[in-house]
Amino acid sequence: MVELVQGDILLTLLAIILIELVLGVDNLIILFGVLRKKNPKRRFLIVTVGFAFSIILRALVLGTALVILSSTLFLFEVQWPWFSIEVGTRGLIYFIAGVYLIFHGLSEIRNHFGEEEIVESDEVVLVNMSWPAMILWVAIIDLVFSYDSLLGVIAVSQDWYLLVIGLVISRVIMVFFLSKIYRFIHHHPELMVVMFIFLVMVGLSLFLDGLEDMEAGLFGLNFRGFPVSWLYSIFAIGIVYSWWHTRVKKRRKEASS
Repeated sequence: MVELVQGDILLTLLAIILIELVLGVDNLIILFGVLRKKNPKRRFLIVTVGFAFSIILRALVLGTALVILSSTLFLFEVQWPWFSIEVGTRGLIYFIAGVYLIFHGLSEIRNHFGEEEIVESDEVVLVNMSWPAMILWVAIIDLVFSYDSLLGVIAVSQDWYLLVIGLVISRVIMVFFLSKIYRFIHHHPELMVVMFIFLVMVGLSLFLDGLEDMEAGLFGLNFRGFPVSWLYSIFAIGIVYSWWHTRVKKRRKEASS
């Protein structure tokens, strides 16, 4: 598991915010699309208050998850000549979450190169719903469709206070700078690929941590997670590549025009 150590706080917080932004901005765009016939000020208020309740719900979910992961319950043991494992609840949760994030990240990368666009809903719901019902609907939708980001941020840090701070900052950024974030993402598609590659690596980290927690061994070799510096190094290299690739494309476009 990626441990929070002195000197890594800002970097870890940045990783939490970026994961929340990349995996949560689509939800916000869809919510604004569904509420597009509402008065802009009312729509902004509904989403803002809904997100405030969502932060509370997500903080409770994160706290519950961290409590569950603080201990483990032994389930069963497998002993074969070439493979052994002591399956426990914590390691199993890490393992399943890691597999999910790996496949989810790879699927998002495939969709990105397939040029699938975000499709806004053509339906207008919530029109006849009361204000409390609309706010609750936004909060629940944001929570339900953000399980991937919850898994991602738990993999990055298990400091509940830091996770909540990152959650609040990301939601404030999304609400106030949605249009700019959306334009930036579409103008820098390589950054999206970098973020999803980072998500795959986070999933791989969880996957290996799960095997390590369950003391899994293959042909006498035990599985071990990789250091936190590997994740941040991969992320930094990806950001540099995204910046370089964008500049190269811009120069080629200027040269051809």
